[in-house]
Amino acid sequence: MISLVPVLLILTFSVFCPVKSADTLTALRFGTTSSDYIRFNFDMSPFRSSLTICTWVKRVSTANSNPIIFNYWANSVHEILMSAIGTYNRVVTDDVLDSSNQYFTTPANNWFHYCLTWARSTNMIQIFVDGQLVRTGQTSSYNWRDLHSSGELWFNRLQNSVSSQYVFGGELYMFNIFSVVLSPESIKKIAKGGLCFPLDEFSDSRILKWEDILTKSRTGRVTEVTLTVMDTAYVKSLKANLESLTVTLTRTQRELETVSNRLNQTELQLEAANERVNTTVEELATAKRNLSNTAEELTIAKRNLSNTSEELTIAKRNLSNTSEELATAKKNLSSTTEELATANSNLSIKVKELDTAKRNLSTTVEELTTAKRNLSRTQEDLGTCSTTLTDTKEELAESRRYSNITKWDILYTSPYHNKILTQELIERLKSNWDVLSTFVGVNMTDTIVEHFRKHDVEKGDCDLEISDIFDMIDELVEDKTVKISRVFIRGLIRHFRENHGNQPCEGQETDREIS
Repeated sequence: MISLVPVLLILTFSVFCPVKSADTLTALRFGTTSSDYIRFNFDMSPFRSSLTICTWVKRVSTANSNPIIFNYWANSVHEILMSAIGTYNRVVTDDVLDSSNQYFTTPANNWFHYCLTWARSTNMIQIFVDGQLVRTGQTSSYNWRDLHSSGELWFNRLQNSVSSQYVFGGELYMFNIFSVVLSPESIKKIAKGGLCFPLDEFSDSRILKWEDILTKSRTGRVTEVTLTVMDTAYVKSLKANLESLTVTLTRTQRELETVSNRLNQTELQLEAANERVNTTVEELATAKRNLSNTAEELTIAKRNLSNTSEELTIAKRNLSNTSEELATAKKNLSSTTEELATANSNLSIKVKELDTAKRNLSTTVEELTTAKRNLSRTQEDLGTCSTTLTDTKEELAESRRYSNITKWDILYTSPYHNKILTQELIERLKSNWDVLSTFVGVNMTDTIVEHFRKHDVEKGDCDLEISDIFDMIDELVEDKTVKISRVFIRGLIRHFRENHGNQPCEGQETDREIS
């Protein structure tokens, strides 16, 4: 078996910071009133499309509700805001990451690393605390614009407010603004590097530098604070590195143990392989013996094969005879197939002839149907002609009946014929002819003529039936050639009143009214 001796790694850390004086760092401590601040103008055009702001922050007092670390005032608006407790995280005035609930909290009197990023290309704002991304938000569409390039930078308060709630009153160190969006890995690297992490690799994009801010004029109580290398934050970072190395060492020890176990397993596998080799040698000797036996069996098999060859020759002869019989059967089948094809051809011809006969029969049936229809129409036409001929005969007889009538034939009627002609009869006859002027333009139908004939009897007023009067009026209304006017209606009514009285004859009733 292979055994591994545990390895003990002893790590020694040497503390070194790239500063000129005796390992000291310079921070700024701000007073607790709105009169304690730094303010200066700066060309912000390098940051118009992207930026990253990173700083180390130590809260000294927790009394103020919205402590402002940094305020960029431009075009009369808070273009950038950063607070020590995460209530304000604003770029291009957008408040998407402002929150009364605080996006992060940190204990007082401890340094923490705080970064804010923004890019015009994505309109995204991100917040990092101690290298960890804690919040992301996209600005509103009406704030999709470049950063204002000219304005004032304020530290420790709001530009337009003297309220103490916005006073930071803590310490700042290494406040820098970069002209690019630093990657999450780079931000994490700076945060883990601690207070004395060198920023040389970011010198191309570090535009506003902490060294420059230290040279700006200060108002009120703003003092420099000297930090030792072994500051709490730096010690924390060293502890974090030590813990990381301890984890790595533990992981390495586990890997060594795993390798040791694998080596032990390999030894066991090797021993098993040796045993299998020995077994294989024995199996090989057995195989040789079996091979000898197989040679004898092969000789016997050859003899059996010779016998089998003779049987195969006999089978081939039988197969040849069978092939000849099969060829004869194929010829017979071919003849039968030809006869079947001929029968199918004849059948096809008969089917075509039958189809032709069917079509001819169908045509004949259609012609017969057409002839029947023509005969029916001819019979109808003949009936119509017969009816017309009968009507014509009747009209001819009627015309002959009236062809010799004159106006004097009225004297053959009962009021005049064989009667003494009196002045009263003459006046009556004269009145009747005058009445006809009322009917000028009216078709003199049988109904109207019969009316006058009945009226011209001796007792015409009582012999005339009211129904005859209405029949005459109905016939006038139905006659489309007559244009009945108000004058005609009034004349007709006057005629009935003068010749028939206002009431129907005694004993007659009517359910219609002349109006």
